[in-house]
Amino acid sequence: MKSRSVYIALNALLIASLACTIGQAAPVKQDLPATITVQALTLQAPSQTPVPPTQTSAPALTGTPTIPVVSVSAASNCRTGPYIYYDLLWTMLPGLTAEVIGKHSSSNTWVIKYPGGQCFLYGAYATVSGNTAALPEYPQPATPTPSKPAAPADFDGTAVCTPIPATLTYDVHIELTWTDLATNEEGYRIFRDGVKVATLAADSTSFEDDTTLPVAPAVFPPVPGPSVKYEIRAFNGAGTSAVKEVSFNCD
Repeated sequence: MKSRSVYIALNALLIASLACTIGQAAPVKQDLPATITVQALTLQAPSQTPVPPTQTSAPALTGTPTIPVVSVSAASNCRTGPYIYYDLLWTMLPGLTAEVIGKHSSSNTWVIKYPGGQCFLYGAYATVSGNTAALPEYPQPATPTPSKPAAPADFDGTAVCTPIPATLTYDVHIELTWTDLATNEEGYRIFRDGVKVATLAADSTSFEDDTTLPVAPAVFPPVPGPSVKYEIRAFNGAGTSAVKEVSFNCD
């Protein structure tokens, strides 16, 4: 009877002992090398998330100016239309600039703004900078009723006469100058003793000529010496200007 009681007591003690361990997690065996590696990586990692580098903006490109402007390398006439028979409104000089608002391609002229409004600028000496692709093509204005050009003023010159006894002649070198007063001329014609010797472009203001003048054999050099006369006339489609003349004597 006593041994049975002892057996029952031992079973009760065993059951109580098992009840105390129910629900407890089994001990986890740590991997020491892995733990050391994780700690080392943690020490090497940056304490803060790195900030991405700031990008430098690309430099702004300088584009073609939207408003085209023109300059000239020599004095250039600006008229009411694209040809020389239109009235002269303004002469653009080197160093000035003007806004370009249009073009007349067939005559090589630009339509520009000038202090008095707008005009057609002769393009031979013009340089345009800016965007010209969008410039409108201007029509040619109605052809003005032509009028004769004004005669030049201050028509004068100098003569150098060299006697040539062997041929009883004078070699003569003439330099002529005048003031251009016409605004619608097509050019100038020069005459020597009534014979045309040259046709000059519009806006011309000078001319040089060489000729030979014979003399009578009686006395050489004669007194007075031979003379020569020059005439000038501006012209256009309507006719010619009044005649201006000057004479030179080889004394």
